[in-house]
Amino acid sequence: MDKEDRLNQQIALFYFAYKTFVETADRLIGKYGITRTHHRILFFVAHSPGVKMNELLTLLEVSKQALHQPLLELKEKGYITMEPSAKDKRVRCVFLTEAGAAIEAELGEAQRRQMAAALSASDDPDGKVWTHILEQYAKERPGLAFFK
Repeated sequence: MDKEDRLNQQIALFYFAYKTFVETADRLIGKYGITRTHHRILFFVAHSPGVKMNELLTLLEVSKQALHQPLLELKEKGYITMEPSAKDKRVRCVFLTEAGAAIEAELGEAQRRQMAAALSASDDPDGKVWTHILEQYAKERPGLAFFK
């Protein structure tokens, strides 16, 4: 197999792996009446409690308009709260409620188990090579700075 064929095979595998990864969460989010967008919000808020709205926009790489409706829906379902910043009352910060944290924990645990199983079956059980590859893909994403 030449280099181009190997890269094409790896691209296909990456696509199929992504599909499998998101299906894990998709099976669970349906029972809560939320979408992948809601799940991404819950994930980032869980791992950055008190994230400011502008930071959340950067993490998700969406417009205010695109974020407005999903945030409103999560708030109405009782999964998040939005509170003024202690430093600047004009700035709103987002937090998970207990219910939101429970949903995010369930979704996250399923995906962590899946990731851990794939890594443990590889020659890279700690995921160092995988992490390096992901960092190379993500290095230009503005939200990456929040997780380094």
